[in-house]
Amino acid sequence: MTRHAATLIAATLFAVLCLPVGVRAEEAGAPVPPPPSVRAWQTGLLREDRLEHASLSFTVGLGAGFLSRRPAAAVGGALALGLAKELRDRRHGGFDPVDLLADALGAGLAALATHVLER
Repeated sequence: MTRHAATLIAATLFAVLCLPVGVRAEEAGAPVPPPPSVRAWQTGLLREDRLEHASLSFTVGLGAGFLSRRPAAAVGGALALGLAKELRDRRHGGFDPVDLLADALGAGLAALATHVLER
């Protein structure tokens, strides 16, 4: 991995870990969303949050892959960022292994794109 790719990954990881923690909806007085049985489509694999995880992971992985020209850097950088985010969420009761799976999907697609463009 080049020095520039490592710097980019480290800066992104630092930014995610230092983001302020938001106020929960219950604390802000906002209405609590309906149960999952009512909004099943928002709790599945294609809910907005998981698509954001996959797309951000793909973007970060693609950047790392292009800078280093290595598919492994694409996967490693994106998964490291996704894992750091989920570990940060764990401290606040929001760890979701399916979000991590979405990160892995985005990272895998970034590695594939890096490999194809490497040729």
